[in-house]
Amino acid sequence: GAGVTTIGEYAFHGCTKLPSITIPNSVTAIGEHAFGNCWTLTSITLPDGLQTIGEAAFTACAMTSITLPESLTTIEKNVFWSCDKLTSITIPNRVTTIGESAFYGCKKLPSITIPNGVTTIGKEAFYQCNTLTSVTIPKSMTTIGVGAFASCWALKSITLPNGVTTIENNTFYDCPSLTSITLPNSLTAIGDHAFKGCSGLTSITIPNSVTTIGEWAFFGCSGLTSITFPNSLTAIGESAFKGCGALTSITLPDALTTIGESAFKGCSGLKSITFPNSLTTIGESAFYDCGALTSITLPDALT
Repeated sequence: GAGVTTIGEYAFHGCTKLPSITIPNSVTAIGEHAFGNCWTLTSITLPDGLQTIGEAAFTACAMTSITLPESLTTIEKNVFWSCDKLTSITIPNRVTTIGESAFYGCKKLPSITIPNGVTTIGKEAFYQCNTLTSVTIPKSMTTIGVGAFASCWALKSITLPNGVTTIENNTFYDCPSLTSITLPNSLTAIGDHAFKGCSGLTSITIPNSVTTIGEWAFFGCSGLTSITFPNSLTAIGESAFKGCGALTSITLPDALTTIGESAFKGCSGLKSITFPNSLTTIGESAFYDCGALTSITLPDALT
């Protein structure tokens, strides 16, 4: 009715034969899990004054599109988790945070524009959005969570703005269609498994601010033919470039001190490498099975 202001937690959870609902203008809050597992819910109309949608409010619902009111400032954790028929959604301009797993498993969502003002994308927010081909990341962005775009199989390109300082673990793990990524000058670290399995990636320039490349960061990037390391880089993690068989040459920067175990293992096309004088450690099996390697120059400082 017109006097209702709040829809409570789990209010309609599991109402599997509910096909549509119109929420009256008086409602300002929808509780956690309120319409979760309403598998046949294909149509929902939200009021303009709605201020809060609780965690997991619409998990596994069947709508193909939804219009979120401009009054919303946060997309909470798991809100549209496994809404695998969702093809269209517009994020309101006042939103600053997209919560953890918010769009996890939205397998038919082809594109999304994240408005300027959003500063944070939570852990696994777009995980397994298998048909997502394009994402617009705003200049306001500072934090992209662990695994945020993992297994986005159709994602082709992405530009990260200045302000993002870390690519967290697994951020673009298993994105085989990714052919282009622009990294910002604010970036200082690339996390573990960050680009693991991005077999379509052919080249990447790591900006001068980056000091560490994490374990398994580019493992299995079998199409990677060119990589530019910055002078700021001090450490390459374990198995970071393992199985990057298309790499033929690399230039390691003067600041580099550590190459981790198996870092370039199985880089079967690598022909030559020059190690900087700063290098003190080359880990076990670092260049194991680099069958094309014909020339190496070792530094005096190596222990």
